[in-house]
Amino acid sequence: MKLNNEWLFTHVHMVYSPFREMITSLHVLAAPCHHLARKQWAEETLDAFSNEMKEALFYFSDVTSQWFNFLDLIDYLNIQEKHVEEAIEQLTQVDDRLFTRFMLGAYDERDPHTRTEHEQLVIEKPSYIKRQLIDFLYDYHMKFFARELFRIEPWLIKAVHELKEKFNEEPINALDTVHPRFEVNRSGLAFYKAETYRFPWDQITSLAVYPSTFIAPHLLVGLETSDITVYLHVSSPHQSEEIDQVPTDLLELMKALAEPTRLRMVRKLLYHSYCTQQLVDEFQLAKATISKHLKILEQSKIISSNRQGHYVFYQTDLDRLTMLRVDLDQFFDQPLLKKEE
Repeated sequence: MKLNNEWLFTHVHMVYSPFREMITSLHVLAAPCHHLARKQWAEETLDAFSNEMKEALFYFSDVTSQWFNFLDLIDYLNIQEKHVEEAIEQLTQVDDRLFTRFMLGAYDERDPHTRTEHEQLVIEKPSYIKRQLIDFLYDYHMKFFARELFRIEPWLIKAVHELKEKFNEEPINALDTVHPRFEVNRSGLAFYKAETYRFPWDQITSLAVYPSTFIAPHLLVGLETSDITVYLHVSSPHQSEEIDQVPTDLLELMKALAEPTRLRMVRKLLYHSYCTQQLVDEFQLAKATISKHLKILEQSKIISSNRQGHYVFYQTDLDRLTMLRVDLDQFFDQPLLKKEE
């Protein structure tokens, strides 16, 4: 397809979505360590949560991959709301099978014997879980998010108008400023996460850009349909002073890997599982030393364990290892995102 500005003006949209902003806020509450600019807000909000609300928050975060699967559902349904309540109401009409598919994402296809108790409950009682989710979203919005939305809404709408103005003058250049790892040119789109994704314009039906004060430093791109979505970081004057700090989980992971034996162990366990007894023989170290290394690696979640009879076997978590590159990219993105404030 020969790209022209007329196509871009017709198929690219900048949209303010209060419901998407609410869901990204739930992601931050469930996993605040990388969202340093929102860390203070997350801590204060969680402190005000009841035990029941905390339990619901982490339950739904667990089964939706920290709320990201739920954003895919919003994209699939193409929810275009003016108010948060309007979007929540649309969820009541979602078919149970569709709801289950998007809640669990890839876990929906897992062997039933490997599903967690939380995942299995979604499979067995989708209508009940959907009702619980809707009740939780209403409760969270009324008690907490509505107040925050009132504060940040002007900046979100301002960001939409400013990007539209730039887009009307230089559409490609404007889109290329959305995120440091989101590249736009005359050929198509590219974004860089654990791997590089490229989409020529003729594979794209539309592109929607949603502003968010919560999503940074993630590069969040929705690819559930050919209607691609991407989130634009919007800064707040009340950013936490901790924005220049290092995320604690990234720091712990780097410490865990910054030792020769452990790094070699991670490489060995990437290709085959071993028990402690076998690792003692492989590395010619005392059992207590091997156990100490394994404990550090397991605490950093770079390896996982699986009991087989009397033996516990360890293996490197490839997904976590792959995400290390993403975590580092996000850390190094911070000054670039901050520059846009």
